[in-house]
Amino acid sequence: MELARINLNLLISLYYLLRNRSVTEAAADQHITQPAMSRNLSQLRKIFDDPLMVRVGNNMQLTPHGEQLWLKLPDALNNLESLLVPNQFEAAGYQGEFNIASTDFITHDLMPPLLAELQSDAPGIRLHFHLWEPGMMESLRQGRMDLAACILDTVPSDIYGKQIGSDSYSCLVNQHHPLAGQVMTMADYIHADHIGISAGGDKIRAVDEALAQLKHQRKMQLTVPFIHSAMAITSRASYILTLPTRIATRLGPKYGLSILDLPKQLKIPASNYYLIWHQRLQSDPAHRYLRERMLESLAIDTPH
Repeated sequence: MELARINLNLLISLYYLLRNRSVTEAAADQHITQPAMSRNLSQLRKIFDDPLMVRVGNNMQLTPHGEQLWLKLPDALNNLESLLVPNQFEAAGYQGEFNIASTDFITHDLMPPLLAELQSDAPGIRLHFHLWEPGMMESLRQGRMDLAACILDTVPSDIYGKQIGSDSYSCLVNQHHPLAGQVMTMADYIHADHIGISAGGDKIRAVDEALAQLKHQRKMQLTVPFIHSAMAITSRASYILTLPTRIATRLGPKYGLSILDLPKQLKIPASNYYLIWHQRLQSDPAHRYLRERMLESLAIDTPH
């Protein structure tokens, strides 16, 4: 395809069509009539030699080529816009909101200093924090989430990210637990009662997969979504809580918990922590400002 065959308005129509998967909604978003959008779709289909989206039942779905274009188009339009508009960002006057997925540890223990600074430096930024779950990767793609701080094995190709640390695993028990102050064996570990942190699924999964390789299984008696809830419960009940070491060492003493090493035979791969965002936001000045501030804050005290 030669660039001369397509104008900017058609690219904008393509963006709204691929995003909404509806001619009617795309026309409304671009403030043109539905017949005009239908004509634009017809031209785009000829230019790309592809239907771009097709009806499946009562819905329109993108073709494989349409999906590929959707992965590339938002960032391409951002880059085009940056050629026409000075790419400057004034934090003090900015008005906008961001949705961020993270753990309660990050929002409760790492974010408060940054949030206080943002209230002064960029008072028009509104932040909404959500508990990270694996399904939120799709929320990043669809624009429902703007940033996520999470544990990942690998970062998908359409997602930008920066590793902000890695960490091993340790255990916490209260001071009245029979294993407090002891060297824990594998038999001790698998026969004890355990509490797990269910949010994200990564902390429970990493431990259970390592146990499965040794043909072992632990007694998971209780799961809760929040790190602080798990610690508060562990401080009063005889559970073992297994979680990343930096979190254990930072928060465990606040709840009167003792730190135990894992049994020597239990080798859990290090957890890699990332701050991630979708590629369409890579060049956005406000997003860049926020993620750089977050990276600075997380780098200070994120496990590594």
